[in-house]
Amino acid sequence: MGCCEKKKPEQLLDKNTQNEKKEISELTNKKISYLDFEPLKLIGTGSLGRVILVRYNYNNNIYAMKELSKAKIKLNKQEEHSKAERDLMVKLNSPFTVNIKFAFQDDSKLYIVSEFLQGGDMFYHIHHSTIHLTEETVKFYIIEIILGIEFLHSNNVIYRDLKPENILMDSEGHIKLSDFGLSKLLENPKDKAYTLCGTLQYLAPEIIKNKGYDKSVDWWSLGCVYYEMLTGKVPFKVKANLINQNIFEEKINFEGISNPILVNLISQLLSVNPKKRLGYGEYDAKKIKEHQYFNDVDWNKYLNKEIEPPFLPKLEGELDVRYFDKSFTDEPINSNRSTINSRSNGTSEYTGFTYMTQSVGKDMVEGVKNEEEQDV
Repeated sequence: MGCCEKKKPEQLLDKNTQNEKKEISELTNKKISYLDFEPLKLIGTGSLGRVILVRYNYNNNIYAMKELSKAKIKLNKQEEHSKAERDLMVKLNSPFTVNIKFAFQDDSKLYIVSEFLQGGDMFYHIHHSTIHLTEETVKFYIIEIILGIEFLHSNNVIYRDLKPENILMDSEGHIKLSDFGLSKLLENPKDKAYTLCGTLQYLAPEIIKNKGYDKSVDWWSLGCVYYEMLTGKVPFKVKANLINQNIFEEKINFEGISNPILVNLISQLLSVNPKKRLGYGEYDAKKIKEHQYFNDVDWNKYLNKEIEPPFLPKLEGELDVRYFDKSFTDEPINSNRSTINSRSNGTSEYTGFTYMTQSVGKDMVEGVKNEEEQDV
């Protein structure tokens, strides 16, 4: 090749892309911190931390930021689960799972920033009657949930925490699964898990009985959620945080559900014997999708979100939090930003935790360049 030979356009594009990725990587490691976000509203709390509505300074987009206390993580021995949640969210990319935007840390906290699902969670809608949950309305949401779980299972992930609080709705009325802190990535599709974790009302019997379990535990949870969305209550009662293992042998009360085909579907999902449970085994979601109740469903149209949702959230602007509990949104955020070490690289046990999606990284690069131009 001669010294004056011109590079091909794709070569220039590759070089530009490489430079862009390098800039994003450098900024991710050096710049990203809590101070890059403006805290706006408290929208949720949990045992390890809280969720805050934030605005990102570099593109003014609104996100949901999960703050996790490292001290509480250590006290509850949740280090591996916290790392796994970040790793799984980076790996997962589905229309029915919440998308991660950032992950970073400082000396005292882990932060996971994701898209903000403005329609709230299904628990709020069930118990505040914001949606008239008819059989057909619930069917729409269950179909999207099935597609979300099917995606997780196809990636060898057991969700382990399906419940109304983790089923979020976007501004257009579609749902996404969230909170993967208890999810388990299996090395082999036929592997079992043994950890006792999840929310009691939605736990499959084999988890509670300390037996090894597989992905079919998520279909049990789906049966519980389906029943609750239709009746407003869970199929099995929990008292004082303990559940009687024999309760699963009791007959489920289906008085509030009149369609016998639907009763059959939920009954099969709530089979105490996992090997008899609908969705068990290698066919997984395929068996559920083939149930008579879904004979009229075009699954590809649902997958491509071509079916109009039965409920459109009534929202006034991107900061409208009407579908979040006032016990959260009325509380002050109480963030002492002056005490945050924006240059901290965090602690060694979470090395490699930092992450930024490339699209957001581009905004950050442009924002920094604009700041530098203004300083000149």
